[in-house]
Amino acid sequence: MQTLEIEDLRVTLDCEGARQYRKVSYPVRYGLYWEIATSRFVYQFNLNGEVKFLQGRPDEWPHPAEWLKRTPGNDWLYYSAGEYAELHNLTGEFYLPCPSYASNALLGGDPFSQPAVRAALDSLGPLWNRLQRLATAGPPPEAREFLARAAQADGLCLQRRAQRLHEVLGCRPSVLPPDARHADYDVLPVVVADGCASNCRFCRVKSGRAFRVRDRRDVLEQIEGIRDLFRDDLVNYNSVFLADHDALRAGPDMLEFAALEAYERLGLAGSRLAGANLFLFGSADTLARSSEALFEKLDRLPFNTYINVGLESPDEASLKELGKPVSPAVVKEAFERMLDVNRRYSRIEVTANLVFGQGLPPGHLPAVSELLSAVPGRTCVKGAAYLSPLVWGERPDGRERKRLLDAFRQVKFTSRLPVYLYLILRL
Repeated sequence: MQTLEIEDLRVTLDCEGARQYRKVSYPVRYGLYWEIATSRFVYQFNLNGEVKFLQGRPDEWPHPAEWLKRTPGNDWLYYSAGEYAELHNLTGEFYLPCPSYASNALLGGDPFSQPAVRAALDSLGPLWNRLQRLATAGPPPEAREFLARAAQADGLCLQRRAQRLHEVLGCRPSVLPPDARHADYDVLPVVVADGCASNCRFCRVKSGRAFRVRDRRDVLEQIEGIRDLFRDDLVNYNSVFLADHDALRAGPDMLEFAALEAYERLGLAGSRLAGANLFLFGSADTLARSSEALFEKLDRLPFNTYINVGLESPDEASLKELGKPVSPAVVKEAFERMLDVNRRYSRIEVTANLVFGQGLPPGHLPAVSELLSAVPGRTCVKGAAYLSPLVWGERPDGRERKRLLDAFRQVKFTSRLPVYLYLILRL
């Protein structure tokens, strides 16, 4: 690590962060990055020179342990600390990523309306202009490469790279698996299948397209495109998201092929971060009928694999209300299969999604509580249930928020599995 004073900028090169994702109640950066500090803001850049983190100085910032993070899709998230103990109880994390777009969040308020946060984002344009001047004004040799990259990766460049990412994938994945929180949502996406076989009426993130498995050449072209886009910063990733809404249905051969090709071609063995993670979605009927061969193949991969499965409800009236074309028997069979897989396979963890909120039949929450409370204690080593509130866009008022959180706590209190809120974040 080397720090240079360039005019009134404090430029730190080759910063080294933590090498393993951790659940901690203080700010942590991971992998390798560069930093520029001014009198008002701290900017941190990935190895492609793209700004990734942004934080204000304590005297002007909402909270000294909070920050902004930019995603590869060019969205900004505000990481709110809240009350650590309560937040961890609700989400399993000590920080709440608050998106600037409409989501299902019950927590976090609207940090993007705060003057200090707006000022931080507004400061990026002048910073890029200044870096472009410094990059061509004979910068110190040690900082020349970084300043050139950071100057090039301005707002228009970042927008174009995000657009190119979605072109490479052939879509924009509308939601990340909730288990991706274990890698702070830093995932390399590869789409193995489009659409969804169910297209449930309640779902706000579905594509509406029929289910279709991609061919292998398409998968390889995506991986090559991801490698070209992420370039030098690939070393800061150790996780792959096999998209989209029911990748598990793509079958054992496609999943094994895509996972291994991504691992090799994207250089995950050389990541600065320990281990490797694989995230994907599955549906209730897909999980219930999946062969043992699928899980045997997944368990042999060089990943810890997380499969998130949409169960929604074990109550028949609620499934009809949600427009989910499966029976309570299939939901319960999938849940039992989840417990069985978690018990038998050391490198696979299956988690479940269930919904809650206004307008559902009265039998829904009792049925959810009964399902989660009947889990034998010996199966609780792995697995979790994520509850997704049926709210979108407008944040609920105080009374509605309290009612929803009381319902969540009621289920959590009776469950033999960990229960967390599902935060809808897109790529």
